[in-house]
Amino acid sequence: MTKGIKSTIGIFSPSYNIIYDSPESAKRAEDFLRDNGFDVKHGKLWGRKNAFRTGTPRERADEFNSLLHDPDVDILMASVGGIVTNGMLPYIDYEYYKAHPKPVVGMSDVTALLLALYEKTGVPTYYGTNFVTSYARLSPYRDIALKCLFDVLNFKDSYQYMPPEYYSDEVIDWTNPLTEEKQIPNKLVTLHGGKVRGRLTGGNLWGISNIWGTPYSPTLREGDILFIEDTETGADLVECHLGQLKISGVFEKLGGLIIGKCRDYYDCETEMTYYDFIYDYIGRPDIPVLAECDISHCAPMLTIPIGLTAELDADARSIRLLR
Repeated sequence: MTKGIKSTIGIFSPSYNIIYDSPESAKRAEDFLRDNGFDVKHGKLWGRKNAFRTGTPRERADEFNSLLHDPDVDILMASVGGIVTNGMLPYIDYEYYKAHPKPVVGMSDVTALLLALYEKTGVPTYYGTNFVTSYARLSPYRDIALKCLFDVLNFKDSYQYMPPEYYSDEVIDWTNPLTEEKQIPNKLVTLHGGKVRGRLTGGNLWGISNIWGTPYSPTLREGDILFIEDTETGADLVECHLGQLKISGVFEKLGGLIIGKCRDYYDCETEMTYYDFIYDYIGRPDIPVLAECDISHCAPMLTIPIGLTAELDADARSIRLLR
């Protein structure tokens, strides 16, 4: 699965029907991956629409399972997220995935599937690029995202993240042609210093809380490093989702916290920032906390694994993956 060696990426649609609504963006993403030497295989629900989704929970799981069983498919990648990925979870073929693992990549609502796969099998998954929303973007953002994905999939002993010089926080209308993107100077932010090694787990904050306490939610270990991100959300929902994790005892076990950029956050007249609410629930942290990281709905989206070990150095604003 090294870049430059022909690999096939199978596209599954676990929730929203973006390929139906935005066929030109889907074609742009597919052309980009093919131009970079990859084959793209369409899942059964490619271009399908069933109201707000691509199909029933069983149909969406069947599409995923079919690509998982397909010997020609090397990587499974979500077309996009949505809000109903969790409905698929009872129908996934976890036993086959454990015996025949393949990288599964996605972000946002795909959090539910990524966490469930790891919880049920112990096989790492990858919180990273969605097919359309990462690869229908413009260069250099899509190039950076693709390079990071394959660097993370293929590193040997360690991998050091390199924050991009610029990022974009635009909310894009994928039904219209994309002609330019923002270039915002990038800077990671240390909220509390320190250095720690621990197992990575996490994803989209809404997606995590949406399955927490179920048989598919992650079993936390003492010293785990949690990563979270969110998008287009208000203080009320942030408090709701953090509250779910707080009463579940999550913050008492953490060794470190990584916070992705939160695009289009609004404070609901509280005058409290996204970080203020985190402090509200965990208090002033005594663990390393690094914020504004590029594991978010902004571009470029860098890939971070669920289940691998990382070294978080908040003082140096550094994240390094370890085998």
